[in-house]
Amino acid sequence: MITLLTFPAGLHEPSLSPFCTKVIHLLNMSGQEWQRKDVANPSRMPHGKLPVIQWDGQTIADSHLIQAALERAGTDFYAGVGPLERAQGQAILRMIEDIPCRALIYDRWVPDHAWDICREVFFAKMPAVMRKHVSNVIRKSVRRGLERHGIALCTEAERLALVDRDLAALSEFLGDRPFVLGDAVTAADAGCSAVLGAIRNLPVETPLRHRIRSDKRITLYLDRCTDAFRSSYV
Repeated sequence: MITLLTFPAGLHEPSLSPFCTKVIHLLNMSGQEWQRKDVANPSRMPHGKLPVIQWDGQTIADSHLIQAALERAGTDFYAGVGPLERAQGQAILRMIEDIPCRALIYDRWVPDHAWDICREVFFAKMPAVMRKHVSNVIRKSVRRGLERHGIALCTEAERLALVDRDLAALSEFLGDRPFVLGDAVTAADAGCSAVLGAIRNLPVETPLRHRIRSDKRITLYLDRCTDAFRSSYV
């Protein structure tokens, strides 16, 4: 059996991390027997991050490497899709996991009105006497990472403009198709819906959340993904 080490569920998502949510979807798509183990502190994990799976004596970190391991075991997350479409799916997934995902992290960790809520969710299991100090240390580290990436150096208008280009590209690519590559969900949908769904479920109103919620095509796409991946809520 596979054991998934993941951040807990929260903010109306199967996991607080969109990358953990993606792996939950992939595991359900794979048909492999698996169980989840919620981890609040990933510092002892490989790379110091989650998700991680433990499988047949191996410990595998990173959602893309976990996907590759499941594929080696026989799962085709792009069944019935040709080489060009597979390449397109990978490109779309990577696009959404870059700027839009970083913007999600920014909107959770940086604005004070969002942070006041997210801190209590992210650090719910930490004793209250320690929560503020420890969470603020981690918050500063997250912000430094966002600054190194560049997204935190942008103004709010600039960040939204960057995200808008990616969302417009996704919307144009989707067209009238139910999912990224057609009538069935693929790994691209597992990842894209995890990021965009978390943005839609931000606990406070932000321009980023409004951009997602006001986009009818993407909102309907996320609704379809929610239905398709409903069994992920375990």
